[in-house]
Amino acid sequence: MAGDKPSNPTSRDTADNSGDRLRNLTALPRKAAYAQSYSKTVRRLRVILPLAGVLTIALIILWPRILAEFNHPTETSKEERQARMINGRYVGSDSHGRPYTVTYDTAQQPPGGGPVDMTNPVAELTLENGHWVALKAQRGRYDQAGGLIDLSGQVELFHDEGYRFRTEAAHVELTKNLIWGNRAVEGRGPKGEIIGRGFRVINNGDSIVITGPAKLVLRPDAAEMPQPEQTR
Repeated sequence: MAGDKPSNPTSRDTADNSGDRLRNLTALPRKAAYAQSYSKTVRRLRVILPLAGVLTIALIILWPRILAEFNHPTETSKEERQARMINGRYVGSDSHGRPYTVTYDTAQQPPGGGPVDMTNPVAELTLENGHWVALKAQRGRYDQAGGLIDLSGQVELFHDEGYRFRTEAAHVELTKNLIWGNRAVEGRGPKGEIIGRGFRVINNGDSIVITGPAKLVLRPDAAEMPQPEQTR
């Protein structure tokens, strides 16, 4: 009986084995390159992640200082630095205890103190003899330390005996109970009308002097009124 002959591999089997070997040989360098790249990434992350954490903590701590460095306050104007008051009132008394009040729509005062600049001020004074006088204007400056009030812009003076005067500037000296002005003035009262170059409220309000040259127009029933004092 004849023995079996060993079978020889076919050409197809040989080709398949050769292809597998080639693929394996090609994949080996790729795996080695990937492993090397992965190791480098891991080493870098071991350095980068802690460093990023430290930088984040430092940024959180230093952030307020960074903001303060870049956000410098804008320079304010002189008007913006002044203390501003609205619808206010000053109440006081002069050196003899006579009361007075000063009201205003708005007022501004420098940060370090000093005279107060007012809009639409109204000053009301009680004079020594009990007479009442009020003045109002468009603008005013009140020096509380010096006891002075300077008024300007359509100044009006009212006296409780029925007199009313208009001028462009007037001054009140609270310590002396004196009211005066050196600008053109015109007024009217129970006795008539008068114009002049200035005025004085003197004798604790008992007398209103119009400085001249002055012109007086009397009403028919007021002929006995004395002529105004004239000064040059």
